[in-house]
Amino acid sequence: MNDVAVELRAADVAPGRGLWRWDVGALALYAGLSVLFIDHGASLTGSILGHRTDPFAFIWFLAWLPFALSHHLNPLWSYLVWQPLGQAALWTSSVPLLAALAAPLTAAAGPVVSYNLLVLLAPALAAWCMYRFCRAFAEARAALVGGFLFGFSTYQMAQASTLNLSFTCLLPCLGWIALARWRGRIGRKAAVALFAAAAVAQFLICIEIFAITAFFAGIGWMLLFAASPGWRPGLVRLLADLLIAAPFVLVVLSPCIVSMAGSLGYVHLPSLWPYFFAASPTGFLIPGQNTLLSLPPLWRLTREFIGDFQEQDTYLGLPLLLVIYGYARARWRAPLARSLTLLLLVLAVFSLGPHLWLGEYYTAIRLPWDALRRLPLLGEAQPVRFALYVAFIAAVIAVLWIQERAPGRLWVGVAACVVIMPAAHSVEPAPVSAFFAPGRVQAVLGPAPRILVLPFAINGADMFWQLENRFGFSQTGGYLGFPPAAMQAYPAVGELFGGQADMLSPADLARFVTAMGTQYVVAGPGTPPALLAKVATLGWPERQVDDVTIFDVPKGPATHG
Repeated sequence: MNDVAVELRAADVAPGRGLWRWDVGALALYAGLSVLFIDHGASLTGSILGHRTDPFAFIWFLAWLPFALSHHLNPLWSYLVWQPLGQAALWTSSVPLLAALAAPLTAAAGPVVSYNLLVLLAPALAAWCMYRFCRAFAEARAALVGGFLFGFSTYQMAQASTLNLSFTCLLPCLGWIALARWRGRIGRKAAVALFAAAAVAQFLICIEIFAITAFFAGIGWMLLFAASPGWRPGLVRLLADLLIAAPFVLVVLSPCIVSMAGSLGYVHLPSLWPYFFAASPTGFLIPGQNTLLSLPPLWRLTREFIGDFQEQDTYLGLPLLLVIYGYARARWRAPLARSLTLLLLVLAVFSLGPHLWLGEYYTAIRLPWDALRRLPLLGEAQPVRFALYVAFIAAVIAVLWIQERAPGRLWVGVAACVVIMPAAHSVEPAPVSAFFAPGRVQAVLGPAPRILVLPFAINGADMFWQLENRFGFSQTGGYLGFPPAAMQAYPAVGELFGGQADMLSPADLARFVTAMGTQYVVAGPGTPPALLAKVATLGWPERQVDDVTIFDVPKGPATHG
């Protein structure tokens, strides 16, 4: 970085014979920590490294892409869920790039193994890529700390089960490309090619992170541009590279963009989501339920957090917050330090959502996200996702602070790593069902039956059972994301999706399944007795087969309204 060499100086360990040992050692360390934190001895074939029902959607997607291509189906749209309308895959967490890369393993060992290995790979790869980025301006020990602070951040560990949100290795890769180009170590052609490849890859892993990354880069560029006139030629060069790369990205992604544009009216997320998926100001200091330090005395305080425990992912810890404060105070006059500190604060504010949350209530204080949530694509992102970028900038600041080599700083960095140690990750047995074994559904109900499966959507294992049956039936429902907009018009969808049996109206259920042309309601293992009793009040023919209860839906006019 030419005129900022004092702040981002080259690493002391020059490339040579010994450097590869650090790289291999770092990767081995991060991989071992990933197994320790996430797997802790679980079977990769019979267990699922995750909690609740989110993993079933990703396992389904890992199996769906190769199945669709081998059966000459459109991989961007599936009529096997939410039939007869279908589901637009790109408006969900479809991870097509990961599914394509894992396809050989999926074919050989099954989607459960592919999913589990990807879950283990995500934090290790993110940490290692961050370590390599930090090695561009810091010595190895400081870079090791930076890799951990990013790859095993509270965000990363909280989202470990959600592959689209946890595969974050491209963010430090983009940082490395930008820094290498600024320093003149790669030319324009290489920079454009690398920027375009990284952008396409990120879009095909998570469109939400793609949109926020572009926004994050724009804010960072403006802050750096304003910080020092001497940086502006390099920043203009980077901007030109990105603008040149943009058409290549659009051309490669054009089939996806056309598909998404054609199904734009398909998506309708609840207006309250930006409020539910937002951070609490106290969450940066108080450990959430995903961390090892979340002890019972702190649980009363964490009740003030918004959303469920999976979204408690902003925790940085006192040591890291003190490092950030010390770095900003000591080097505030330096343009880089000032820019990084301001960028971190801006990102933290964005993570708080549309209004400020204090003491278990939203206040009337409007925050910047209230305006941004009206923007296309970016407005569909959830503000708490900015925790990823807060962790990234915090890790960079920690590395720069440690790199100054004052006594004891490395150990403060280690302490910052220790206090964010994650709690034991959830591991659950695969919900295998005898009725949903390959061919069994068809033997009982006939070829390609149309089924509503209970527990419904997000509340059960319907997606796992469908791929377990090798996609031999279509669902009036499913969980790959929020229900399609057209389906939300039916009261039964909200009643079933909410998982509250006491709110379900049997009449609403009957109208819904009749309109959709559903042939059977199948209550699988785990269906709440109260929900089963509600369906039974309809008086439909009922039978027990294997581990399920089957209700035959009387034939009626299919209105598909």
